[in-house]
Amino acid sequence: MFKQKTDPDETTASGEQAQKASLLQNIGAIIAGVIAVKLATYVITTLWRLVTRENPPQVDEAVSIGKKAAWIGLVGAATGAARQAAREVIKPPSGKPA
Repeated sequence: MFKQKTDPDETTASGEQAQKASLLQNIGAIIAGVIAVKLATYVITTLWRLVTRENPPQVDEAVSIGKKAAWIGLVGAATGAARQAAREVIKPPSGKPA
């Protein structure tokens, strides 16, 4: 979709030549990540309300620790996965593995 610059010294894990993301890809990936997190939070909040028939627990609300832990884990996993998936669509991973 976009032209990418290549660095002759870097290769990906599969042995292909690594490509650097353009400025447009970086900005697009940031915007897509923010939108994905907002959408994922909305969907998870709506599903929580449908399943439990109550609002998600707030930080200062007196509810069980298990319910708060479940909410934080669910939102954290969903938003993290959504952000990463959106970014990888626009800006494919490149470079050597960490």
